[in-house]
Amino acid sequence: MSGGVDSSVAAALVAEAGHEAIGVTMKLLPGSPTGFGCCGSPEDIGDARRVAERLGIRHYVLNFDEVFERSVVDRFVEDYVKQRTPNPCVECNRSVKFGALLRLAEAYDAPKVATGHYARLEEGPNGVRLLRAVDEAKDQSYFLHSLTRGELERVSFPLGEMRKPQVREKARALGLRTADKAESQEICFVPGKDYRGFVRSRAGDEAFKPGDIRDASGRRLGTHEGLPNYTVGQRKGLGLSGGTPYYVTKLDGPSNTLVVGSLEEASSTRFRVGRLSKISGALPRSCRVRIRHRGDLHEAQVEENGPEALVSLAAPANAVTPGQSAVFYQDETVLGGGTIEEVLG
Repeated sequence: MSGGVDSSVAAALVAEAGHEAIGVTMKLLPGSPTGFGCCGSPEDIGDARRVAERLGIRHYVLNFDEVFERSVVDRFVEDYVKQRTPNPCVECNRSVKFGALLRLAEAYDAPKVATGHYARLEEGPNGVRLLRAVDEAKDQSYFLHSLTRGELERVSFPLGEMRKPQVREKARALGLRTADKAESQEICFVPGKDYRGFVRSRAGDEAFKPGDIRDASGRRLGTHEGLPNYTVGQRKGLGLSGGTPYYVTKLDGPSNTLVVGSLEEASSTRFRVGRLSKISGALPRSCRVRIRHRGDLHEAQVEENGPEALVSLAAPANAVTPGQSAVFYQDETVLGGGTIEEVLG
């Protein structure tokens, strides 16, 4: 229970179904300075506790700051220093919410962990399947692609068949204090939405050395302010004048060079995916892939090679970005996914 409306209603639905519900709020950051999101700020803990009281269920606050720091925050900083653009929500789900929390559930002798994620589970002839949510605008299946079939058998997503307005209506009907609480759209552990300042505070000024901005031909166009400030596909904030719009096409760490080009040059059709996870066995040769949360689904051909896959898109996609997740779908079913390691053309 993060202290938001979604996890509040998920807990209510579990209790209404006749199950014994135990509310757990994970405290992920010492001091939790943000005051929103799912890092366990005092405000959010208080809201979760009062919702649990309203529902008549037990509530516990558990400290997961060490695993969160190690698995999510340190990796986030490390990726930016290595010229990658991470998605910390994917890693948090993998390592904390469906890693450490599932192990904790065993200690509680709890057969299921229910969360407020917008996704669906469906039993099929070969076992449970992970499906996109009914509310496409809120669908969070992208963040859940790393879950194994064994883990999926131990989780529940009570909101998968609901739309956000229905969730808020349900919370109001139950008199929950979180019914109209705003939701966070930012990285919960980054104060003031300033990820650059956060990375600099952890990695130091050495990671932000200025360098050249060049085009694909090697022509120098200007000076960048440190590669962690930029991401593939970025247009604004480059400090380049002239009538031609430039987009970031590559962050070249060894030469400390920011490479820019046209929108076409910032688009790609082939890339390599590592840290590959599969829910339903081998990936089909033809499927669709999403390269960012709420991004388009692209028709793709996939060649597996052990823990990696080579992905070829039917049409160029803008800003295929190392560090982001590529998630594979067949119709509404999530097949698996991995981390974009390298753009090949």
